[in-house]
Amino acid sequence: MYWRYRGDPSMGAWLLHRLTGIGIFAFLLMHIVDTALIGWGEDAYDTVVRLYHHPFFRIGEVLLVGAVLFHGLNGLRVVVLDFAPNTTIYQRQMLFIVLFAFVVSFIPSAVIMVGQMLGHTDALSWNWSGWRDGRAWLPAVVGAFAVAAVSVPGITVSRPLPPAARPVGGLEFHAWAFMRVSGVLLMAIVLGHLFVMHLMDGGVNRVNFEFVARRFATPFWRTYDFIMLTLAMGHGVWGMRIVLLDYIHRPTFRFWSVALLYAVSGIILALGALVLFTFQPLTAGGTAGEARHLLRWLCH
Repeated sequence: MYWRYRGDPSMGAWLLHRLTGIGIFAFLLMHIVDTALIGWGEDAYDTVVRLYHHPFFRIGEVLLVGAVLFHGLNGLRVVVLDFAPNTTIYQRQMLFIVLFAFVVSFIPSAVIMVGQMLGHTDALSWNWSGWRDGRAWLPAVVGAFAVAAVSVPGITVSRPLPPAARPVGGLEFHAWAFMRVSGVLLMAIVLGHLFVMHLMDGGVNRVNFEFVARRFATPFWRTYDFIMLTLAMGHGVWGMRIVLLDYIHRPTFRFWSVALLYAVSGIILALGALVLFTFQPLTAGGTAGEARHLLRWLCH
């Protein structure tokens, strides 16, 4: 996010990279909150999940996967350009490689997810009564607030600025390095998460309270999700800080916008970590039958 190229097509890639980053971060905040609802019990969580089975949200799921793929692939291109400056003369060719890799990976994924949506009868006969559960609105409210808080500054047409040099020390340099390292790690971790949760065995069609309880019953998935949570939040918060500083110039507005970003993100990060480490899948269902079913699943 410290780089900015002049001219096409790299400028278009820069803009799309920033827009997809904003969208992914907004979804991340919402997703942490809706996952935290599992601590409120089976009814609350399953009500929200049923909302996400609606075709409107399923189309959004496809777009989300596309955003993650482009942001990650283009981020790898940026990392190469940063650490191998001599490759700058090949940036146009590298961008075409990114676009080719995106198309090759996105189209099959989209076909699978659309097929899952069309084959899932619950998605086509959606139960509108879910809207009457007030708890189901919590992720939507948080998501709307997150989108408003972090994306409005990005609506402004970007100003022509000279390319920023690599920071030489202090917090900015460590953050610059963290963005690159975390971006590479997240590319692998998030793609693994998307494959398991959105492409395998029916994708989100199978996601409900019981599925998540089984997932959280294993230390591996709790650790995996915690690493993904911390890296994604750190990467997203710093990226959003850069966006805010790019478009907000009055010191007072800058201070409060960044402070709000840190406060909201910190609260949501703490909420996600709390759920990961305190949720008890064997007792959360409240019935012995669910516990026995879970134990049988673990034994297999």
